[in-house]
Amino acid sequence: MSGAAGRLTSSGVDGALIRYRVMSFVVGVMLLVLCVVALPLQYVWNRPALANAGFPLHGFLYIIYLLTVADLARRARFGMVQLIGLVCAGFLPGLAFYVENRTTKRFRAEQSAEIPGSDA
Repeated sequence: MSGAAGRLTSSGVDGALIRYRVMSFVVGVMLLVLCVVALPLQYVWNRPALANAGFPLHGFLYIIYLLTVADLARRARFGMVQLIGLVCAGFLPGLAFYVENRTTKRFRAEQSAEIPGSDA
């Protein structure tokens, strides 16, 4: 491997991308469950137990998500706009899935373009 593909693999971007994808999924699912299930339970049916437990847990997991975003951004040399997009994806319901999908597709396209003979 040479060029950018060699740098991507050698700098650990693949591992950082996997960690980011896992945390993006976890934070995204949790936020959707909290917004679709916990908030109606709390405000419509006056049962705040799920929200009381879920939102602090989401906050803790969001901090871990931010650490994975920072690691990925550092290794992949993201610009400020990309970094802000990844950070915002963790607190808007549903956006985490879209941003994670675009980020993964972008990396796979860059890697396949840099590796000679790759058609993926």
